[in-house]
Amino acid sequence: MRRKLTGRICIILGMLGVVFGISACAGKEIEKSEVKIEEVQKETEASSKKVLLELEQTEYGSKIPAGNRENIQRLTIRKNGCTVFEIKKEASENQVGFEEWYVTEPYSYKQLVNVSDLYHILDHYSAWPYIAKVEDIEFEDTGIFVEEEFSDTGIAGFHIGQKNEKGNYYVKTDFSEQIYEMDGAQIEAMTGLHPEDFMMGIAGLVYVTTVEQLEIKTENTETVFDIETDAKNDQSYWRDGKEVEGEKFKKLYASLLGIVIKKEAGEEKKLQEPVLRIYFRRNTEKLKDTEIIYYPYDSENYLIEKDGYREFLADKESVDKVVEELDRFCG
Repeated sequence: MRRKLTGRICIILGMLGVVFGISACAGKEIEKSEVKIEEVQKETEASSKKVLLELEQTEYGSKIPAGNRENIQRLTIRKNGCTVFEIKKEASENQVGFEEWYVTEPYSYKQLVNVSDLYHILDHYSAWPYIAKVEDIEFEDTGIFVEEEFSDTGIAGFHIGQKNEKGNYYVKTDFSEQIYEMDGAQIEAMTGLHPEDFMMGIAGLVYVTTVEQLEIKTENTETVFDIETDAKNDQSYWRDGKEVEGEKFKKLYASLLGIVIKKEAGEEKKLQEPVLRIYFRRNTEKLKDTEIIYYPYDSENYLIEKDGYREFLADKESVDKVVEELDRFCG
């Protein structure tokens, strides 16, 4: 995932500026290669998102309309009944009365979507171009199913059938018995999305304007910051009854949010003493408190626990630098 995260660093740093400005599938085993975040990627390997973006738009003249792209709320891909990819627009975890896009499957807790080029991606799903309508063909369902939900017109589903001798696929919607022949490269790109390619990748994104208290614990430091926010979202920061210089605190807070997800955790290991614990206590009941804990995992990584869920790893060196910065700040 290093290749993918390198491309996100600028986006993440930009988001940190915005921060200060404002299930497992029961009974079915998903193949590891379908859902895990790869540890190492070749520089020349394109992400599933990039493959779809670079897909040549085939102009066959006829399309199956699914819905208005601007009104799409959810995109789900299932394989043999198990969800391997899902992004959904829903209530923000960081802003009251606001919606954001999240990766909601197949992970235990949702991840904020990198929305760069997202609507260009969704263009492919709002209307499916087809080569021809097909008659006298026995449709063989492969178990691959794409479902889209729109705020105005509801749900549209597409069943992917067998591949023909031309390398194209037969496709059938869930609202018609008509069978269509569709371009092979198009279908493989549209059904081959990987959730990690859409993740923003921040281990724990919590806008400081929503926090009233920040609890931090390392091996050498245990402290609490109190944050006062006025009606204009201007803030002051306090520790042990003494006000903390605003710019210094913001720099410290940004370093906490700068820890990114490196890859998906592998084997489950016995938990050791955490190296860093952060508890974000919100200033509104409309948003839930968040706890992030980092545990030793191996020589290069720490295990991330967010609100009780543990399934991703962070780079050990990066977390160690944040711990050192915390200890210096509070020492």
